[in-house]
Amino acid sequence: MNGRTIGNLILMTTICVVIFWIFMGIKGARAQPFMGDPYDGARAAQWWHAPPNVYRAWGYAALPPAMWTAPPPIAPPPPYPIGWVWRTLAPCADPDCRTVVVSVGVDGANVRATPGGPVTSALANGVPLVPLDKAGPWMLVAPACALAPTWTWSVTAGVPLSVCGL
Repeated sequence: MNGRTIGNLILMTTICVVIFWIFMGIKGARAQPFMGDPYDGARAAQWWHAPPNVYRAWGYAALPPAMWTAPPPIAPPPPYPIGWVWRTLAPCADPDCRTVVVSVGVDGANVRATPGGPVTSALANGVPLVPLDKAGPWMLVAPACALAPTWTWSVTAGVPLSVCGL
């Protein structure tokens, strides 16, 4: 064997030993223990209330008391205004007129940026709205449900048509 072949053999052996040493032989370089549910840490009140298998992997003999609680209910966001709707296109849905429902004879009611201003979107029939303000025959409204696109356009205004999502 010549010197170059021996050098290559030594280099390859060294690389294999280092790789084996990294994956099998280093005492402190263990892989992170399986944590179970990836959201356990987010549900725990403090970091020390993680799943029990973490403590066993870290060498703790006594585990802290479990303090698992249900997450607080998610409060719905306050209604955000989406624009102005002509009052007669959305009649009241309840006696106090806290909710109105889009009810038109065409594909949707136009929603405008300002009273009588440019059309920004359109809402399909049956979309519930929360009236926020009134200006003459116009109503500033917020959706009472999560709006979802229909992937169609309003024929009358050429803007996206939205419906209630899930």
